[in-house]
Amino acid sequence: MSISERKAGPNDLEALVALENQCFSTDKISRRSFRHFLETTQNSLLVAGEPILAYGLILFHRGTSLARVYSLAVKPDARGKGYARALMEALEVEACKRDALFLRLEVATQNQAAITLYTQLGYKPIRRLPGYYEDGGDALRLEKPLGRYLPKPKHIRYYAQTTEFTCGPAALLMAMAHLDKTTELSQMAELNVWRDATTIFMAQGHGGCSPQGLALAAHNRGMEVKLLQSSNTVPFIDSVRDPQKKLIIENIHHHFIHALHIANVETITGNLDAPKLATWLQQGYRVILLISTYQLNRNKSPHWVWLVAMDDAFAYINDPYPDEQTHQSELDNTYVPVPLETFSRMMRFGRSKYRAAVLLRKRS
Repeated sequence: MSISERKAGPNDLEALVALENQCFSTDKISRRSFRHFLETTQNSLLVAGEPILAYGLILFHRGTSLARVYSLAVKPDARGKGYARALMEALEVEACKRDALFLRLEVATQNQAAITLYTQLGYKPIRRLPGYYEDGGDALRLEKPLGRYLPKPKHIRYYAQTTEFTCGPAALLMAMAHLDKTTELSQMAELNVWRDATTIFMAQGHGGCSPQGLALAAHNRGMEVKLLQSSNTVPFIDSVRDPQKKLIIENIHHHFIHALHIANVETITGNLDAPKLATWLQQGYRVILLISTYQLNRNKSPHWVWLVAMDDAFAYINDPYPDEQTHQSELDNTYVPVPLETFSRMMRFGRSKYRAAVLLRKRS
């Protein structure tokens, strides 16, 4: 039997909702979410059969080379006829069109038929996820390289920020937990880092964490620390218009500099680029990196990530902010491959193209 796939359109909404209800009793995609997927371009939703007997949904992570098979469903009486395989192969073609190099998915550990199919298609398990589903069932996370396979470091920790303004503390805690398993990953630990490192104010709302503040917080938690920066400018101040807020940010900045000097934390000022970061990684440092989120979500906001690894083509990051609006999860934000050309643009923040990184390793 020949199976053809096509892109789903707005007129398929009711059929998709009906198929979802036939196939799943929990963890179902809502009507509202289906409508969102049909209206946005950060995904590809394919259907097969007439009337629709199956669908496959893949999500893309802007600015990276990672894609995720978010859902695959085949009507019960149409299973075993090749629809799932055909849709998976078609989704891989869609991923290649978007220059994705890795595909990830999760599958219930009890769904042996699906696991067998994914294994035949070249997917390999990379992690077990206890209690992943709403009914308490476990899942397997699988991954397939669409171009080449690059081995991952073992035991990569992930921690999602619990507020909009604590990306720096979340990234720092992830890296510290990789160095020291006793590191507490909790909201209170996250907020305590933020209280130590915050600039007090930003353009709007709560202040973020400056490179100097995060370096001091890491030092105070027992890490050997170095601070890298492209210049001595006061971070994040350009977009702040209120003179009083600017004065407070400047005072906090100079306080951090003085505290780093007293703590004998080395600050290295000069050109900061991808090759230099790769060298520090090779020396055993963990790297907390300031980026601009423009390459990820088109917002020009300062953001902190953990730079886990680099090779000759990619930088791999743990991003502590899973965007619920685009249905991101830990799956999408752990060890995310970013092409080096994109990564180099991502490192520059603001009009001055400021760059900064906090290096840490266990204190000897």
